[in-house]
Amino acid sequence: MASATQQTTTIRKRKRAGKGAKRKAQLRSQGSTKSQAELFGDE
Repeated sequence: MASATQQTTTIRKRKRAGKGAKRKAQLRSQGSTKSQAELFGDE
């Protein structure tokens, strides 16, 4: 059986990875930089 510290570390690690999963997925697929058109209203 794992030690209490190891269990706690694993739990916290997995919680951190899961938090903001929707936002992280959106950043991966869409990126975080707005396009030139969005920034300056180019046509």
